[in-house]
Amino acid sequence: MKFLQVSIAGILSVVAVSTVGSAHAAAVSYFGTNNNANGGVVLAPGVTLDPVNQRNLFRDRLTSIRTETFESRTATPTDSGDTTVSNVFGAGSGVSLTASHAIGTLLDGTRIQRNTWGGPPGAPGPGFLGRYSTTGDPSSATTLNGGAPYTGGQWWETNFGRVEVQFGSAVSAFGTFMTDLGDFDGGLTVGIFDGTNLLNQYTLLAAAGRQNNGGLAFFGYVNDTASFNRIVFSIAQGTQDPDAFDTVGFDDLMTGQLRPTGGGTVPEPTSLALVGLSLALLGYSRRRKTAV
Repeated sequence: MKFLQVSIAGILSVVAVSTVGSAHAAAVSYFGTNNNANGGVVLAPGVTLDPVNQRNLFRDRLTSIRTETFESRTATPTDSGDTTVSNVFGAGSGVSLTASHAIGTLLDGTRIQRNTWGGPPGAPGPGFLGRYSTTGDPSSATTLNGGAPYTGGQWWETNFGRVEVQFGSAVSAFGTFMTDLGDFDGGLTVGIFDGTNLLNQYTLLAAAGRQNNGGLAFFGYVNDTASFNRIVFSIAQGTQDPDAFDTVGFDDLMTGQLRPTGGGTVPEPTSLALVGLSLALLGYSRRRKTAV
């Protein structure tokens, strides 16, 4: 029965390889868009890649979540130079948010904006140019999306070519809502860095993507094997209108600790089948030995 014993050992080794490792992939991105959000955070029923669904999936991976809503910050006028928001996620966090690489001389700017309009969706007024606050998921009948006045909410917006989130200490997760991306014929990519080392890069919107005015998106990134300390969004402005520089709003930036997976992984069905087969063969081997 030597051959049978070797076969059992081989099967057991396959089972071991099949069940070792994390229940999640090392690097996972979460991205969804809703072109028809139109000024509110709307969950599109049955749409897997809806931004709210993707935000929820991302958030489920985390514990001790920290969020930058910009609500406690002072709204600022448009700044045409490189602009940095310090201590994102609270005092002493050491996390900064910077807009840089101005595109041109007209309509350039970065600011913390406050929503002050009170009209129905699709009727922009002061403070609403396709960007809006996503804090609190304003989608009920008492807020903007239901047509009632919505006078609260702040966000950070820029039409510069580069947006960078710099962490003082390396992290394993980051996510953010974005509004009004790709209004013109520009594009949007994001790179995840550990120092100067590029870990991953994603194209969120190709040139000429043409999202609707007031659209909503969410991007989240989790890496349970390699931490990172920089997120860089690159806004590739289009050429359709040289005086129209696409502005993207950012709100509800999130980070946190990865949620423990319970000290182990749940074997996949194939692994369970291999375990059952190996145990059956082991029992058969023992019976053969007893018979001999």
